[in-house]
Amino acid sequence: MRKNYHLLLILLIAVISACSVGQSAFNKGNYYDATLKAVRHLRKKPDSEKALALIQKSYPMALEYHQQRVEALGRSNEPNKFMKIVDEYAIMNRMADEITRCPAALDAVKPVVYFHDQQNKAEQMALDEQFGQAMAMLETHDVDDARAAYKRFQWIKERNPNYPEIDRQLLVSKDMGTLKVVVEHLPVQNKNYRVDSRVFYVRLYDQLSNHAANNFLKFYQPHLADELQISPHELVKVRFLEFNIDALHETSRVQEFVSDSIEIGTYTDSNGNEFPVLGTVKAKAEVFEQELRSRALLQIDISDFRTGEIIQSRKFPSDYVWRNKWAMYNGDERALPVEIIKLTKNKQINPPDPQEMFLLTSDRVFANASSFLKSHYKY
Repeated sequence: MRKNYHLLLILLIAVISACSVGQSAFNKGNYYDATLKAVRHLRKKPDSEKALALIQKSYPMALEYHQQRVEALGRSNEPNKFMKIVDEYAIMNRMADEITRCPAALDAVKPVVYFHDQQNKAEQMALDEQFGQAMAMLETHDVDDARAAYKRFQWIKERNPNYPEIDRQLLVSKDMGTLKVVVEHLPVQNKNYRVDSRVFYVRLYDQLSNHAANNFLKFYQPHLADELQISPHELVKVRFLEFNIDALHETSRVQEFVSDSIEIGTYTDSNGNEFPVLGTVKAKAEVFEQELRSRALLQIDISDFRTGEIIQSRKFPSDYVWRNKWAMYNGDERALPVEIIKLTKNKQINPPDPQEMFLLTSDRVFANASSFLKSHYKY
């Protein structure tokens, strides 16, 4: 058993050693990874025979493989073929850099081969390739194609900021790829109250606009879209279908309170000592309550601006209850519980007017409406 254990241990160490120098990658045909692993191993152990033997095989085979890839791509009609050729040259140049910075590896495979000129030429052709593809995408006048074109123009700008027409095409593609949405507000539908929903609308519009800045999405108020001659893609209609306020509900109730063991005076004994006199105190309180309830129903319709077809429609109900409570009393305040004493500090006040009630009611539905629109426009 002991001999078998040692044999297994030796075999395991041999396997781990072979993997660490890159033999496993080589056996799978991944000559690039095998070369880099061999270099890393040689930096730690410059005299490793396994790593030296491996890199002498893997580097030439990696070069041959990636050069063949360049030739095959050059003959192909693959999209983005020059970008792929750039990647192939980058791989070969990285191998050369890694080997050059490892003396043991450099001695084993000298000379290494660089392809900087070829990579630079391929990069220029890749820029032209991407520019041409991006321009073709813009010709479809499709929003998604314009966004894809914008990404290609960005790629070009990062690599060559002075590429001809790049700044202009970035603006054009960003504009074509931006979903333009007009947000329209309609008056509240109610014959009994004159309320203004513009505060709700402006708040909703501002939130949408602030969160859409860099997402290929832009919101417009109708008058601004007209001034800028914007041709929108979608129309959002925001309107309160209902707003109602119930009659003011008022109630009152009378309660009597009694407290024992309350000091109601003092007496002095014959020796001049003073003692408290305990007794019962009473009070009568009348508690008043006002309640005003309102309800609203918001509807948001999202439609295709060109066809008028409804894309999404949602209704959001909301209610709000305004309450006021106060109390008046007769008798000894010490008989009153704390909560009643607090109510005696309050006063009767006038209930909110219809406009204020509308603002309070609509505020309760704002978060749901905002969440619905954010979800639809995915930002």
